[in-house]
Amino acid sequence: MDNAISLRQYLVLLFVALLSPLVKLIPGGLAAQAGTGAWLSTLLLLLPALAVVWLAAYLSRGLPEKEGLGELLCRCLGQRLGRVLCGVFGVWLLLLSCLTLRLGVERLTSTIYPNTEMGLFFLAVLTIEWWLGKQKLPVLARVGQIFFFAVVLTLALVLVMGVSRIHIYNVWPVWFQDLPSVAGATVPALGVLGTGVGTLFCFGQVTDRRDGRRLALGWTAALCLTLAALSFVVLGVFGPTVVQRLQIPFFSLAKEVSVEGAVERLEPLVVTMWVFTDVVLLGLLLRSAGRALTLAVGGREQQSLTPLLLLVLPGAYLAAGSFFALERSYEMWFLWGDLALFYGVPLAAGIIGKCRGVL
Repeated sequence: MDNAISLRQYLVLLFVALLSPLVKLIPGGLAAQAGTGAWLSTLLLLLPALAVVWLAAYLSRGLPEKEGLGELLCRCLGQRLGRVLCGVFGVWLLLLSCLTLRLGVERLTSTIYPNTEMGLFFLAVLTIEWWLGKQKLPVLARVGQIFFFAVVLTLALVLVMGVSRIHIYNVWPVWFQDLPSVAGATVPALGVLGTGVGTLFCFGQVTDRRDGRRLALGWTAALCLTLAALSFVVLGVFGPTVVQRLQIPFFSLAKEVSVEGAVERLEPLVVTMWVFTDVVLLGLLLRSAGRALTLAVGGREQQSLTPLLLLVLPGAYLAAGSFFALERSYEMWFLWGDLALFYGVPLAAGIIGKCRGVL
């Protein structure tokens, strides 16, 4: 298929996309609950994340190569219920698209262009998404691969330069009585990782799934260890109390470090790099929402792009009155919705499919 990508390309794309929401959460969103142990929460995240990937690979082992999450729901639960759930997923992914656009633009304007109207940035990002949506999936995959190297190099540069500023009392000691709160803090991060499950509506376009379980487990481990390193350095520099008050702690770290004689402040460069991750995440969410809604109501997936973009624009404006209100809405509603939809529903469908012998 000329519109297909390999599993390795898909995992690179997903790695870049998930960095976008995770950098907002880690470690600031975990420090309120886990304190100095917030970095351990990201390390502990490795266990449930690997378990979910292993289970997903096992349950979907019998799924034909050209089918994704939508086809799995219809195959395991029947066409009627499967299509209804595809519609629910499509609406939810559209809401997440609005949230992603708003948070990404808020982050850019508050960091580099304070007190600037967001509308122009909304239009700029959606224009890019419109162009990417008109291209085939391999184009988005190549964009993700280019952004992967740029983002990972930028991330590594900031973290390496921040190591010398770490204060050990900000990350240690962590006592045994802290372990329940450390373990509980993995739940929000696991919810954000669930966004990757929602993009599996595009999985029907992924070919060459040989060694799929091994590759998926390896990339999941790499992502979790990257988050653990990010959390350890940022928390070690600022401490749990300060980290909780920072809007995006990683960007604050980028403001603190510099390359003497070359770059006075890395923050603008880092924020610009992270616009790339927002573009990739939004592109994946829109494609997945279009695929889910097409399975639910019929029609051609390519024709759903423009209507979705027209809905995302006002949705991003109306998402919330402020950045902090947006974060509270996510913590109260979207997080638990992600956990229920992206983990509960596919898991139940996979188990039912195994029991019925259709997988």
